[in-house]
Amino acid sequence: MTGSSPFAMAAYNAEGGSGGGDPPADITPKEPESILFPADGEKPADPPAGEKKPGEGDDTPADWKEYVDDPAKSADENAAAKAEHDKTKPTEKTDAEKALDLVPEDGKYALTMPEGVEVDQELLDALGPKFAAKKMTVREAQELTDEYVKINAARTQKRMEDWGKTISGWADTAKKDEEIGGDKWDGTVQASQRAVNKLGTPGLKQYLNASGGGNHPELIRIFAKVGAMISEDSPPQDGAGGKGKPVEAAHKLFPNDAPKG
Repeated sequence: MTGSSPFAMAAYNAEGGSGGGDPPADITPKEPESILFPADGEKPADPPAGEKKPGEGDDTPADWKEYVDDPAKSADENAAAKAEHDKTKPTEKTDAEKALDLVPEDGKYALTMPEGVEVDQELLDALGPKFAAKKMTVREAQELTDEYVKINAARTQKRMEDWGKTISGWADTAKKDEEIGGDKWDGTVQASQRAVNKLGTPGLKQYLNASGGGNHPELIRIFAKVGAMISEDSPPQDGAGGKGKPVEAAHKLFPNDAPKG
């Protein structure tokens, strides 16, 4: 949901805004010590971006070796032992898999997003070179992104569930309200719908449904009062106190503003 990840932003509702702001141009804040990426002096030197670290990206682990015949065994025994040993040989990586273990020299990371999530390309383009400078491989960036998307999706789901409970709670409260609930509930609903249908627009109905506002006790209360003022069976035909243009529904709510005969 909703700030956004360094890599992705959910199609769902985002968690809050971006937060904070850029520091003044004449002030360069001191970069805090990074736990994930300590100073170069605190870790072994890495090869230049794009090159593999020792043992990284190899088709086989550095400690795996081909079987060597045992002189004490027969040819059949060595053949059987070799066959068993070869089963432990790692599967050769495809070019795509090898690329995941490299650090993009140009700092451009190609990440895969699940359905419903899109890359925040502008942010990724800005941070990519910094990740490359820290020797972050594509695989590491993808793993970090996958974890963020998973966490954010869970948060979004939780917010949706909580909001659903809130809307349901409004309806329960309205049904128990002394003025509009109980044995008056059916009449309240009918009067409220009459008000929305007579005075509202399709946009109002859409908003009430989408926002859950149609379940709020106070909105139901005011709509019911308005609906009670509107007569479906005998719509007004004349002006106030005599013949003239028909009285509008708004003038029934505000009689002091009703047009004179």
